[in-house]
Amino acid sequence: MAVVFAVTGVSRANALVTDIQNGYLDRLLLTPVRRGTLLLGLMTADFVLIVALAVPVLLLGLALGIHVATGFGGIVVFVLLAGLWGLAFTGFPYAIALRTGNPTAVNNAFLLFFPFAFLTTAYLPQEAMTGWLATAVKFNPTTYLLEGMRALMQTGWEWASLGKALLAIAGMGIISFTLAFRSLRGRVKRN
Repeated sequence: MAVVFAVTGVSRANALVTDIQNGYLDRLLLTPVRRGTLLLGLMTADFVLIVALAVPVLLLGLALGIHVATGFGGIVVFVLLAGLWGLAFTGFPYAIALRTGNPTAVNNAFLLFFPFAFLTTAYLPQEAMTGWLATAVKFNPTTYLLEGMRALMQTGWEWASLGKALLAIAGMGIISFTLAFRSLRGRVKRN
């Protein structure tokens, strides 16, 4: 969970807001560059930063004695899962930045993650949850991400868990990227 918290909400959306406010984005939109690459460039930088943040948290865990059941390959996959999750979540702050141009709104985008973080199996096993909480956990993509990451660390190469984690990341990415690219398209039309 520490790694998930470290990588979720990391984005250059604040830099994009600054570009919107000072007119730099408008000048970029006058160039012949494809509009999507403006956002993809920021997201690529985010992915590198997210991976760079996940590695020290993982190294700290290893220094404290965590044993990785899947060895070095599992560590690489673990960091990639964390990076992909962080990247999938970046669409939300970009969508907010492009729609509002407001730095406060972008800073508060991280609050979107709190229901995902606390309505999950991070603190209680799924069997211990009942009622609406059990339903929320069942539909929460973070639950499946954590399941895949735990498998890598504790039990080994559980392909079903890893597949569910990748599907959860893909689902989150589809939603957030759709919002971000539609927001970019809306901003281009307004300008």
